[in-house]
Amino acid sequence: MTEQRSRLCGYATALCVLALDQLTKKLALGGLELHHPEAVLGNFLRFTLAWNQGAAFSLPWGGPLFLAVITAAAAAMVSIFIWKSGKRSPYFLAGLGAILGGALGNLLDRFMYGKVVDFIDVGFTGWRWPTFNVADIAITVGGIILVILYRKEAAALKSSEEETDGST
Repeated sequence: MTEQRSRLCGYATALCVLALDQLTKKLALGGLELHHPEAVLGNFLRFTLAWNQGAAFSLPWGGPLFLAVITAAAAAMVSIFIWKSGKRSPYFLAGLGAILGGALGNLLDRFMYGKVVDFIDVGFTGWRWPTFNVADIAITVGGIILVILYRKEAAALKSSEEETDGST
């Protein structure tokens, strides 16, 4: 795959994540009441509209302006990394694209509403995970993809070094 097509994979993934994130948030805003759970899969998966003024998982980390600046800087860095990493695998660039799209989705919320729209509510037996959104899922999955690919590359490099050491 050419560098240009690999980059396109990263940026296209970001655009798809951003579109899906914003669509689902619009649906949540139009169809859910604030803090009123709607069962999807019993008590395990519910849709519960919530506003997140903090960082990931509603952690109170800096103010809204600080979080917007940090998110914008991270999105810019990931975008540049996609551009400069055009020779990497399309999976690697798609992972970066998922992170970029998620960051942009939450950043757009901060600019439009001053906070992030969350609505996915998961839990069982009285325990609930902090409410999240599609952007958060994309950032997490993108990060997992990068870790897996990094570990594979590190293992391949180690194996290659061992073969080289054994042949001398």
